[in-house]
Amino acid sequence: MAERIKFWLNGCDIAFIAEAPEDITLKQLLKRCDRIHPDWCACGICSLGNGDERQAQIAIDYDGIRKTDDTAPCKIEADASWRDRED
Repeated sequence: MAERIKFWLNGCDIAFIAEAPEDITLKQLLKRCDRIHPDWCACGICSLGNGDERQAQIAIDYDGIRKTDDTAPCKIEADASWRDRED
């Protein structure tokens, strides 16, 4: 049996702690997350939808992550240690 990982599914006004097998593919994860119908707001991960022509704002590959649109409202930090900092 595969180990399981816990992670956040974040929306603007709603968030869930979820878990999944650590070796699940993104395709499998999205198929399952598409079934979530939150009581309000929107869940933080789902398929884009057929026919949506918008360009990606963030690109993820095997070695890293980068913004492809400088106007995307986020920062890409060097590592995840920013989560432990108090602002």
